[in-house]
Amino acid sequence: MAKHDPRNQAVLYYIDGRFVHQYEPAISLFDAGFLHGKQVWSSPRLINGRIFRLHDHLEKIRHSAELNFFPVVPTATELTDAIRLALQKNHMTDGVHIRIVLSAGNQITASMDLAAIIDWDGKVSTPRIIVMPEYRGNVYDADNGITLMTSSFKRPGPDMVDQASHDNNQNASSRALAEAKRAGMTSSLLYDAEGFLAEAPASHAAIVKDGRLRTPWVRCSPPGVTRKVILELCRTHNIPAEEGDITVDDVSKADEVFLMGTMSGPVGAIALDGRAVGKGHVGPLTRRLSELYQQALVDPAQGFDMGLKPNN
Repeated sequence: MAKHDPRNQAVLYYIDGRFVHQYEPAISLFDAGFLHGKQVWSSPRLINGRIFRLHDHLEKIRHSAELNFFPVVPTATELTDAIRLALQKNHMTDGVHIRIVLSAGNQITASMDLAAIIDWDGKVSTPRIIVMPEYRGNVYDADNGITLMTSSFKRPGPDMVDQASHDNNQNASSRALAEAKRAGMTSSLLYDAEGFLAEAPASHAAIVKDGRLRTPWVRCSPPGVTRKVILELCRTHNIPAEEGDITVDDVSKADEVFLMGTMSGPVGAIALDGRAVGKGHVGPLTRRLSELYQQALVDPAQGFDMGLKPNN
């Protein structure tokens, strides 16, 4: 977990065009996300006034909302405008993690039926946009590496739950992370019911063997933005990379294992289940991809200019 930045105590959060403090009551008891989990989200980074890969994050939200049959889905412009207002309100221009949350709206009664997402006049409820910007640094120690364990929990397959939806159903990942923390590890690796590597809690995973990167298919997890960026970097820099099924044996014999997520990029594992990964330190390809990722973060072509005025 990232260190807590005291500046966040004063941050105001955007909900339906108004601003509230962190612990201020703000959502209706009959909000569809609160009642039945009809809520999707994504979390890009603000760097030097630009949001890294904003379009990809907004597409993830739109796609997830449609998978969950939201009656109304805001446009990318509406979401972008809400994000801009939140950043302007807090005079934020850099070093910010932005959680963008979309709820299907208010319900007239506590029913799982989508037909309940209406107001008392019978009209479909307006979807609720929430923007939660925070000052936050890297979650993991990318220089010294992290420790992992094989989780006892399994990721559900697409035959049970459509894993392409980036929604608030994170119980499996939360349990797996808690299990790792209790064992003194940084995080864990989750496998699917067929025994193939799926992901880590809040991160995608990859292995390196003989200079080739391998990352699982995204059958059992949403297709993350950071994962997409890493694969693009591999293609651009002629780094062998492929998607495929990865077994426990493949992971145990890997030269490198790393996680990849929004706030840290590629982070190498130095140990798995109490045994050294590779030579017991962050591997060379993981370090190279981390450097390339950090360069991409500040590339103006990769970020959406929010038109924010620098703080004096």
